[in-house]
Amino acid sequence: MKLFMGKHLALKIALLMALLSLIFLVNPCGAAVEASAKDDAYHYMKNGIDDQRYQEWWRFYVLDNDTCLMLLYLLSDPDNISPNGKIEVQALAMQRGQPAALGAHQSRGFGGDSRSPMLEIDGSGFSLQGDSDLHVWGSLKDGAEGDGMSWDLTFRPLAKPWFAIPVQAHVGPLAGDWIKWLVYMPSAEVRGSLTIDNTTVDILGKGYHDHAWGRFALSDARITTAWAAEPLDGFSFSFGQITGETLAFLGLEKDGKSMVFPQNKIKVSQIGHSSDNKTSLSYPFSYRVEAESGENELNFTVDVLQSEAINLDFLSPEPGLTIFHQISLLQGTLTSRYGESYEFKEEGISTFWAARPHP
Repeated sequence: MKLFMGKHLALKIALLMALLSLIFLVNPCGAAVEASAKDDAYHYMKNGIDDQRYQEWWRFYVLDNDTCLMLLYLLSDPDNISPNGKIEVQALAMQRGQPAALGAHQSRGFGGDSRSPMLEIDGSGFSLQGDSDLHVWGSLKDGAEGDGMSWDLTFRPLAKPWFAIPVQAHVGPLAGDWIKWLVYMPSAEVRGSLTIDNTTVDILGKGYHDHAWGRFALSDARITTAWAAEPLDGFSFSFGQITGETLAFLGLEKDGKSMVFPQNKIKVSQIGHSSDNKTSLSYPFSYRVEAESGENELNFTVDVLQSEAINLDFLSPEPGLTIFHQISLLQGTLTSRYGESYEFKEEGISTFWAARPHP
């Protein structure tokens, strides 16, 4: 009887997820689903069924005049049920005229709050500061792989948070696999410091922060993202696409007005690919995105200027995962049906997640 009820419940959950995903996919309203600080807290809750497939990550990006910093706080199988569980902090810094610095630290545990944005992994983490700022800190010195780095930053939001994927959307090969995605800071002012080896630089630039969680195999993730912002113009946008699924998001804010483009109105065209010498993997170095809603059109290209790869290794037969972090030039035009237009040409950050087969 228990087994029958379990299967029956799983079937109902899968059908409900499919229905909610369908509603989300065809939703033509173009309105952003707003979010709160609690939504940026960690969401892991044990279900005793597929906890080893639980994934959650927080990404923080910083662009200063001469420095680009990309941070990833990752919970993959948080209870370490499988041998491929990862509780990890990754950092990648690109500085003009300097070789890229990258590092990672793995842990067996973490601390956090399920009611507000707060997470700590062995001395690296983030927490709410005041009403809306986030204090983001970390160190990759003791027990870390790669370059020694530390950072102490404050992210002050300049745009409203919104849900890129507001309901559980299917991702992955299994019927019950799903993901949600929150763009918590589409645009931010970032202040603080970054230390690489023994050199410290002051940071005063623009930033971005998002957060995703769900139940699927991390090695199955095939994701493309891009972000750009011009705070002086009150403009920012973020884009994402999950390959293999009919799943994409694109939202922007201009002069305090938020808009989200329905995913069935988002078209992505590949222009060219490049091969990475270190990993022998290829990634798109140029692509075009065209989108429309009831009142606006957004067309832009993403051209990669610099790309660095960070690997996540898993035990065979599960393939590894390589994330290409990229400084890119994003340029395009936002037009309205009333004849208004806004042209932008900004350096931003893009990523490409690719499978890395075992040799």
